[in-house]
Amino acid sequence: MISTKKSVQYLAAILLKKGIRDIVFSPGSRNAPLINTLSATGEFRCLNIVDERSAGFFALGMAAQMQKPVAVACTSGSAVLNYAPAIVEAYYRKIPLLILTADRPPEWIDQGDGQTIRQNKIYRNYVRSSYALMEKVETANDEWYVGRTINQAVNDLMYPNFAPVHINIPLSEPLYELIDAPLPEPKIIHLHHEYETESTAEATAEKLAALWNQSKSKMIIAGQMLYANGLSTPLNALADDPSVAVLTETTSNLKGSHFISCIDNVLTAIEKEQDYAPDLLITLGGQIVSKKIKIFLRRNRPKAHCHFSRAGEHTDTFQSLTDIFSCDPALFFRSVKDRLKPCESDYGNKWKQLNHITRQRHDAFLGKCGFSDLKAFQIILKHLPDRSVLHLSNSTPVRYSQLFVWDKDIDFMANRGVSGIDGVVSTATGCAYATEKMTTVIAGDLAFFYDSNALWNRHLSANLRIIVINNFGGGIFRFLDGSSTSPALETHFEARHNYRAAGVAKAYGLDCFTAKDEKTLIKGLIWLYASDFTKPAVLEIVTPTEQNAEILKSYFNYLKSPQ
Repeated sequence: MISTKKSVQYLAAILLKKGIRDIVFSPGSRNAPLINTLSATGEFRCLNIVDERSAGFFALGMAAQMQKPVAVACTSGSAVLNYAPAIVEAYYRKIPLLILTADRPPEWIDQGDGQTIRQNKIYRNYVRSSYALMEKVETANDEWYVGRTINQAVNDLMYPNFAPVHINIPLSEPLYELIDAPLPEPKIIHLHHEYETESTAEATAEKLAALWNQSKSKMIIAGQMLYANGLSTPLNALADDPSVAVLTETTSNLKGSHFISCIDNVLTAIEKEQDYAPDLLITLGGQIVSKKIKIFLRRNRPKAHCHFSRAGEHTDTFQSLTDIFSCDPALFFRSVKDRLKPCESDYGNKWKQLNHITRQRHDAFLGKCGFSDLKAFQIILKHLPDRSVLHLSNSTPVRYSQLFVWDKDIDFMANRGVSGIDGVVSTATGCAYATEKMTTVIAGDLAFFYDSNALWNRHLSANLRIIVINNFGGGIFRFLDGSSTSPALETHFEARHNYRAAGVAKAYGLDCFTAKDEKTLIKGLIWLYASDFTKPAVLEIVTPTEQNAEILKSYFNYLKSPQ
């Protein structure tokens, strides 16, 4: 039995033909035709999460993990606005999230009707495109129009790269009227576009080769990228060049013996900035975590900055952009390698030598520092399972991760599109649902409590592990200039509290272990990964609030001038 609403019938039929089978619903009446129709076909994997904000991030986590579109569907009114944080994140991370919002008929907008707001194009600044379906589909022309609109919306999800798309669906009562009928057979519009090939990358290679061969100091910076991005091998080959420095972050998912993977550590130890400033800068991937490298390159601008972007975005993070290459960087670097000429330069070697020095200083400091956030990360790193997924919360966790060399085979993920603390745990729950790999999320206490509704979810997977670093407030504000010395630090910036993650875990029926020092943390990590859980488990790590900031400051001072 499916809904009598023809717009919904066409939507279900086209989604099936286009291969979109994952739908995350939040309950409501106005979206009842969607719920009844999609769940009745037996062809969709239909999930239900009450909190729309959490549902949006759950779907985002699924889509990011599977690298294929996932749809969310909600009722009308304020429910629609609760998707906004996840949509913004999907927009800036280029994740294919299809947002289906049920709406009141247009004549009732602004007329005092319940759960009625101006929904049409409500996300217009943060989606690739917005569409509104017809409320009444009565003629063949109406059917053509609705079918064409849905086809275009789904195609927009995929090209020229992934992006969120919104379809608003006005629905009038009756909402629960069903018929025993098959779905319609709408026309499917296929989008054909030419993917980058070796030959098309060659033309671009000639342009960059000319810039490359003129420069004696070349820097490549990799921002956030997917795990299997195909770039480790070609970039490792380039990193052998003594005139090249390849800078990576954990979220770039790149590993190489000659990469500079702890950017902030090396920048802290630099004495003469001009010796480390590049003539040519090449950037690829998404957002970059390190604020230090942004400041460094804005202060020491290269002569040329080439950025890789499949969609051609003019992302000028370092205020030096000169060229945009809208091609696949992995194919490009394979095409360009034979055109690159060696030159006499020690630029890359300077970075590598200082990287080696700071690694030694890092090890020396960690060997003697007390229990803290920093020490906890070192211990966690040693116990994380190989071939697993790690979600890093924003604020301090993602920043601490940049201070360590991660040799294990780990798929790093983080909501770095807009870098908010909301939805961190919800995103990880969606990711865990979409993979069989062990999935760990490391969150600060505020991020965990803020997103505790993530655990109000009957689709939680047994492969999910939640690590909460509880320093009883927003610890990052003790590191920042300005807020760290403000009289309002504890009350209004840090948001000091006395809450414990164990209480939240208990409320949702999850096992929780609390660690308060190095010995109990090791014990807790063994428990977390050795136990045969049938549902997620939580490890709460209690660290000293005031000492965390002092230890981190001492750490950077030691990297700069060991004593």
